[in-house]
Amino acid sequence: MKEAVRKSSKVVKHLNKVNFSAIAQTERDFKDAVLTVSVFANLFILSIWVALQVTSEYDTALATFFLQR
Repeated sequence: MKEAVRKSSKVVKHLNKVNFSAIAQTERDFKDAVLTVSVFANLFILSIWVALQVTSEYDTALATFFLQR
């Protein structure tokens, strides 16, 4: 009986370690995904800003789009 209890407690401890590891890995994956999306969004905004600084062709279109009443 005692041997069965020891084996089951070892299994429970092993499962707890696996679950905490899986949770930690999921958290790291989520942070990596958020960081990746953020980097690409910032690069997109930067490229739009650079394009607007290079040419004045779209200034009136953007002004009317953002300042509509």
